[in-house]
Amino acid sequence: MTGILVDENYDLQVAVKRDSNGLITQGLVLGNIDYQRCKFIIIAQKGEFKQVPTLGLGIDNYLKKTISAHEKQKFITELKSELSSDGIKAQIRITGNDISKFTIDI
Repeated sequence: MTGILVDENYDLQVAVKRDSNGLITQGLVLGNIDYQRCKFIIIAQKGEFKQVPTLGLGIDNYLKKTISAHEKQKFITELKSELSSDGIKAQIRITGNDISKFTIDI
């Protein structure tokens, strides 16, 4: 999906382009936003997206827990569900029992 990109500090990426009269013709950087959509959903707690208050994984909650096989599967299931609710179909893999080492294939 194409949209407005943000940088690593979550600020809008801006690349001002001007015409021959010095008027701004372009400013915001557009690109593929699939990665940042996933990132925002993973980081956000439920309620942080005001237009969709039920969206958000809140990974901080998982990183504070001791991870059992059950918690690992719960994490994968909930992450898939959250991404799916935003239209993202993904495969998720976790390396070992470290929940912070996961990969998402879109």
